[in-house]
Amino acid sequence: MTSRGQSRAASRIEGWRMLASLILTVGAVATAMAATPGSWPLVERDPVRIELVMQLVVTCSPPERTGGSENSKDGKRDEIWPITGGRFEGKGIRGTVMAGGGDFPVVRPDGVEVVDALYRLKTDDGVQIIIHNVGLTYPGAKPGDERYRLAPQFIAPVGKYDWLNRNIFIATLTDVPKGMEQARGPEENDRLIQVYRVY
Repeated sequence: MTSRGQSRAASRIEGWRMLASLILTVGAVATAMAATPGSWPLVERDPVRIELVMQLVVTCSPPERTGGSENSKDGKRDEIWPITGGRFEGKGIRGTVMAGGGDFPVVRPDGVEVVDALYRLKTDDGVQIIIHNVGLTYPGAKPGDERYRLAPQFIAPVGKYDWLNRNIFIATLTDVPKGMEQARGPEENDRLIQVYRVY
């Protein structure tokens, strides 16, 4: 074989090597892309279910102004809603909402309104349970169409009601339907909280 032929053969071999290398590189990139988390399908493996377990009608007096600057470290806190009473009932539980708690809403610097209520429940058989109800306000198309989604946490003593300590809950906050009102006159207002167990 002449030197010119040897040169052509070497060029062909080098070309094949470059093509093989390119194919391997493309294959490696495709494999890496297929393995990225973004390509995982969204398939429910263990769907979450909910069960309505409790309803609370919480009664508040008119809001109180906080006084001084309304700005706090977590946003704008310009009013407090004192809790004056109410009723609750659910699966194997019922009683009264105790006076003395409150809702301390805050508008965060990003504009999101947070519900932050802390109060106590007293069951008809004399057990006191603390509830801390924190959640977000979802704006509606117009004022008055807001929706509230809460994540209540309970602190109950060991015994009959400690199932409240061992579950995760979500809740809604809406107007109170006829027949469930607890407010006594125009100086009080009610809100209905429906609590769902997540399982």
